[in-house]
Amino acid sequence: MKNGMWLYLLQLFNTLLPLLTIPYLTRILGASVYGSFSFSLNIIGYFQVIVEYGFNLTGSRKIATAKNKEEIEKIYSAITTSKIILCIITFVLMIIISSIFNINQTQFISMIILYILVIGTSLQQTWLFQGIQDMKYITIINVIARTFSLIFIFLFVKNPNDLYVYCAVYSITFLINGIISTIIIAKKLKIKYKIPNFFEVKNEFNEGWHIFTTSAMSRIFSTFSITILGFISTDSDVGIFAAMQKIPLIIVMLFAPIGVVIYPYVSKIYDESFDKGIKVVERIGKITLPFATLIAIVLIFYSKEVTNLVFGTEYVTYALLLIPLSSWMIMSILNNFLGIQIVVASGHQKEYSTAFKYSLIALVLFNIIFGLLWGVYGVAVANFIAELTLTIILVFIIKKIRINNSLKL
Repeated sequence: MKNGMWLYLLQLFNTLLPLLTIPYLTRILGASVYGSFSFSLNIIGYFQVIVEYGFNLTGSRKIATAKNKEEIEKIYSAITTSKIILCIITFVLMIIISSIFNINQTQFISMIILYILVIGTSLQQTWLFQGIQDMKYITIINVIARTFSLIFIFLFVKNPNDLYVYCAVYSITFLINGIISTIIIAKKLKIKYKIPNFFEVKNEFNEGWHIFTTSAMSRIFSTFSITILGFISTDSDVGIFAAMQKIPLIIVMLFAPIGVVIYPYVSKIYDESFDKGIKVVERIGKITLPFATLIAIVLIFYSKEVTNLVFGTEYVTYALLLIPLSSWMIMSILNNFLGIQIVVASGHQKEYSTAFKYSLIALVLFNIIFGLLWGVYGVAVANFIAELTLTIILVFIIKKIRINNSLKL
């Protein structure tokens, strides 16, 4: 409950911040410039996932079950080293990709500036605080960093020419977060970094592989539509879709702390009994999902009013996008319970990764086909269909796991 309160304080802040900045930015920057920013951020997001490598799940689970401080330091050192290595690799990869796909100058400069957030991600230690089940530090760090970001946005972003300024303000938050969290771990928690050997780092990469592939596919799930629109449509269409997608994404963020809080807890319960763990998840889901469904219904029936209020009249003609996007939102929240809190938390990372592979194929195919046919509306519907595909697969996987556990007993 204590960790839940700290996380909800953070998530409330993270939810309110976009509600303050997005209406301002979509009006100040305009759909086209906001679309250019969204495309650049989208590409950088893929590199961010590579650096995270699924350590937020594998690392926190290992920390939660660590027997002593020495073991915690060993895990911390190996994962931190792994993230720094990946940070260097992805920077080189970014330069190569930009050259191959002939990214325009504005987007390339934006990507270089936004890469600061990847550096910050390599230093962030959210997984460690999650593992020791002490989330107050993460909340305090994020609130401080994002408060500065909010102030700088309103002070320095005044017109479409301030795109690069906004990129810098956006990304510096992650760097501040990473630096402060590293200092707290060293000074407050007294956890020391010790250079790991090759096999310790290799072990972390091996253990995190299935979660990494899942995380990478999850990132593709949430952002592939922007990527495909960036190549087949205009910056204006990208900006409109990226803005409209923010509404359901903010709602998903609001529910995210529930999963973060219960994940280490149910992970331990699954070690005792799979049925006991799944009952805990089911009880929480029965409270959470009806509330999320109610929000989706409100967004659908009042789509024009919500769009006009948040983004302005330029976006109202695209209000119908909230119908498939709100439906996607419900499936996304449900899949967190089915996939992360049941399949992954019970130690079946490989099965979860397999489910994602099939749903990813559906996502790519439907986004390309529907995107070419119906533009922004097509990719919105494709997102929902792909998420629904994942839901169906996860239900079958959970049934299979239950049968296997019953046979063992």
